[in-house]
Amino acid sequence: MADEKRRFSRIFFNVKAKLTVGEAVYSIDRIANLSIGGCLLEIEDELPLGGNCKFTVLLPGKAPGVDVLGEIVRTGNGEVSLKFTTIEHENLFHLQNIIRYNAEDPDVVEDEISVHPGLK
Repeated sequence: MADEKRRFSRIFFNVKAKLTVGEAVYSIDRIANLSIGGCLLEIEDELPLGGNCKFTVLLPGKAPGVDVLGEIVRTGNGEVSLKFTTIEHENLFHLQNIIRYNAEDPDVVEDEISVHPGLK
């Protein structure tokens, strides 16, 4: 996706995650990029375009993970792109804070959140 079409700032987030697609569960060593609207993951498998999935950011320590439902929008060349479609309010709050506190320019992220407080 071209940068001009992106609605949300992306961050590199070096934490583990989990992606569940149907019965398959993928362990992710790091999130290539993460935004309020989606993410890019390094996964070698070709996953079904348009397929539904559950993505979980695994936070350090005993903190609960951040769960998001999504759709696979691109796959290939060892990468999978997800568009987030559904998130519980508490998880959205955590996701927004992750992006806010890891962004190069938190003011830009703050503006994005004020314009698009949810996923759409």
